[in-house]
Amino acid sequence: MAKVNSALSQKKYEVGSSIDIDAPQSVVWNLLKDFGGVQNWAPSVTKSYYLSSQESGVGTGRHCDIKGFGSIQEYVTEWDEGNGFTYRVTPLGPLDESLSRWQLIPVSENKTRLKVSLKYDVRFGLFGKLMHRLIMRKKLEAALPETLVATKQHLTQLELAHQRHLKEVNSAA
Repeated sequence: MAKVNSALSQKKYEVGSSIDIDAPQSVVWNLLKDFGGVQNWAPSVTKSYYLSSQESGVGTGRHCDIKGFGSIQEYVTEWDEGNGFTYRVTPLGPLDESLSRWQLIPVSENKTRLKVSLKYDVRFGLFGKLMHRLIMRKKLEAALPETLVATKQHLTQLELAHQRHLKEVNSAA
């Protein structure tokens, strides 16, 4: 991956989480690479869509409506095909522009670790710092693991549906 803008990579705060998913890396990537389709598996995203005709790679943008927070735009700054991406997130509430990184790490042939981090600063001076300490940090620390669990559950449901379909096709043959 290319280097991220140094101003973004040197954010003051960071939250992160990871989860092991019982699926090959290529299967997990097939879900994540649909950058504009995040509303289909991220529980806090109520609506998402691409901001242009570009659907992959550096420069790809999406709009997301986040339940309980508002709307943001996200723009890919790094794209490592099959392995992950990094994107810049526009400011929202007390959070200033932030940087989110999604990485796929092979654990075995059929198990992949999904690792996510969010680096950010807060704005609005003392008021923003207070909101961050009392509310935002806790919400972010809870939201990342919830999103990863939802991603794993979505992939599990897709795999079960695929297995049922194969069973039906084989039974009909």
